[in-house]
Amino acid sequence: MKTLQKLSVGAAALMSTLVITPVNAVEFGMFGDVNYWDSDAKDATNAFSIGPLDLYAMETIDDRTRGFVEIVFENDGSGFVLDIERLWIKREITDDITVGMGRFHTPLGYWNTNYHHGALLQDTISRPTFLEYEDGASAILPMHFVGLETNGSVEMGAGELSYMVYVGNGPSYDTSNGPGGGEIDVNNVADPNRAKSPGFRLTYASEAWPVQVGMFGMLNDVAESGDATAAVASYGATLVKQSILGLDFKYSGEQFDAIAEYYSLKNDDKVGTAGSHTGVAYYLQFGYQLTEVIKPVYRYESLSFDDADAYFTILDTMQETRHVFALRYDLSETNALKFEMSRLEPKVGDSETQYGFQWAFMLP
Repeated sequence: MKTLQKLSVGAAALMSTLVITPVNAVEFGMFGDVNYWDSDAKDATNAFSIGPLDLYAMETIDDRTRGFVEIVFENDGSGFVLDIERLWIKREITDDITVGMGRFHTPLGYWNTNYHHGALLQDTISRPTFLEYEDGASAILPMHFVGLETNGSVEMGAGELSYMVYVGNGPSYDTSNGPGGGEIDVNNVADPNRAKSPGFRLTYASEAWPVQVGMFGMLNDVAESGDATAAVASYGATLVKQSILGLDFKYSGEQFDAIAEYYSLKNDDKVGTAGSHTGVAYYLQFGYQLTEVIKPVYRYESLSFDDADAYFTILDTMQETRHVFALRYDLSETNALKFEMSRLEPKVGDSETQYGFQWAFMLP
């Protein structure tokens, strides 16, 4: 009887502990946007559209460990799809070294490192065209990677040097549907070939001047991910050996700011006879804070490469330049109106002017 009473008391104490122990629920923030687009292209139609619904959360697991998740709902034209855009866990090893594993934004350039999936974060409606995410029609780079990342910073002179070193699954492409019929796959759960993609980013931020400069690079074995009907090679074969090198610059004055990025993509054809070619992509963007809430922005973009480049042939990429004019009006810290006019000038074909209006917001 005494044993039964002890068990009853112990059970009651356990239940009491379970009831009074606080449970920390993960709290999500949200980014959203609504858009209107028109174009002067022949047979083009104007339309309203809802942009991606971006849910994000970061949680402190212990005093040195953090977890992050970003889930995006978007409409691909046939219905809504859900993508896990980022999911990682990081641990601070020392004050200068942090190690993480998961799915990250590839730290190629300033834009992809700092402007994530919430449209409110950037001054323009659009990203630079060649920096579209992997499922975009103009995508040429793996904007995410799945793997291991180490980052940190050290004081250097009158400034701070930050670094990121990473290795992850290599990108792949399904050529079954012909040129441009697929999308760059960053391979969340497997890798078609054994080669992994290493990369780095170095950033120096001056304390004396509002200037940041960066250098970055990445090596990729772009693999075939199509089945037996693949148009170019067998599953897992390397289509292109690729090296990416680039520089970026950011100036943040009280009213004037500027961003510039330059990319060199060397692509070596491994299944055909196209050989090795180098493509160049870059943009320059300037903004001026006219008032506390109004900011005009101009951006120039360029993408050029040799017509024989096997990588761009597989992607069915178009060489082009683009002029982007934008006006941002901040209604508050959590929502803004943007107008954008974009003039596309392709190397081959007719030029096109697009007009866009966006209301972007966040729910913190």
